[in-house]
Amino acid sequence: MKETIYDYEDLMEMLDSLLREPTQFWDHFYTERDRDVPFFVNSPDENLVCYFENNLFKPGKVLELGCGPGRNAIYFAEKGCTVDAVDLSQESLKWAEERANEMNVHVNFINENIFALDIEEGTYDILTEE
Repeated sequence: MKETIYDYEDLMEMLDSLLREPTQFWDHFYTERDRDVPFFVNSPDENLVCYFENNLFKPGKVLELGCGPGRNAIYFAEKGCTVDAVDLSQESLKWAEERANEMNVHVNFINENIFALDIEEGTYDILTEE
């Protein structure tokens, strides 16, 4: 990590190095699927369900950042959304893809650092994170 920030790119590199664990950490984290981790459950976040039930969310184009094993991305797809779900960990995406296949829904899983995404403004109707 650079110690002096001269421009936007330097700032993004610094934030990236401070805010995320190494890829190997997350890949190892997701290989132990039997852990008692709240977002390992195969059901969506209760707030997300509530948003759909109360018509605060309607089907649209969704970007989920840090999707983990895909529980919310899959729920969005079940609700008729077009979903791009991003995660740094290949292991989490492998698990998420297995879950999506079991539920017979399509989610575009992307193995990428969220800070490296190049997204055009207005591309998505909903932006969320796990």
